[in-house]
Amino acid sequence: TFQHYFKQINLSMVWLVLLQVLWNVASSQHSEFLLNIEHKIGSGEWSKRATVILPTIKQSSLPSHNKPQYIPVSSNERVDELKSAAIQNDTLYYIRTNHKVLEEGEISESEGYVSIVVRPCSIVEADLVHTLTIHMDNSGYVTGLSLQTKTEECVGKTTSASSFSTDAQVSYPVIGASPDVNTFIQMKEAEDRKKTDESKDKRSFFAKYWMYIVPAVLFFMMSMGGS
Repeated sequence: TFQHYFKQINLSMVWLVLLQVLWNVASSQHSEFLLNIEHKIGSGEWSKRATVILPTIKQSSLPSHNKPQYIPVSSNERVDELKSAAIQNDTLYYIRTNHKVLEEGEISESEGYVSIVVRPCSIVEADLVHTLTIHMDNSGYVTGLSLQTKTEECVGKTTSASSFSTDAQVSYPVIGASPDVNTFIQMKEAEDRKKTDESKDKRSFFAKYWMYIVPAVLFFMMSMGGS
């Protein structure tokens, strides 16, 4: 009948909606978020150096236990240029990344960059070994970059290394302990009650208890006179 056919159509529609919801949930659970790492030497042009993959469930809650995956673009490392700049020691090396984390498949738009500037020799004299730390907030935005090498001071050392050895890390803010507001309020209320109780009656001891003291004194005087 027509009603039976209509019920079948409605049931099929419900199943399609449920499948779509399940697919969206599964996709969000395995989505990845990306950062494009770019660099340049001196006043040269920016070029893509690597992609950093941050596996996460939600962009607003990036898990600190996930180590990022660093995927270099070998053709754009420009190591020879960096070595020459280190020898000449007259220019700087720039690294930057987009301020906003990109979802997988999202096209990067100019929403600002976070950058760092270092001396080329600090990387070259460490045999191109360095740690790149990406500092992020809890909402999934990059707040800063830092680069560490074992080079304490440039002394003109050269290296035979031909490619970067980059250890990428992500740093998240550590949330401190929240203040114990309830205990403070209870202590404050107790202090207020104590002050209130003390301010209720400021009379002297005699003014408070004269009705007990006077009869006792009179009784004592009368007993002394009778004796």
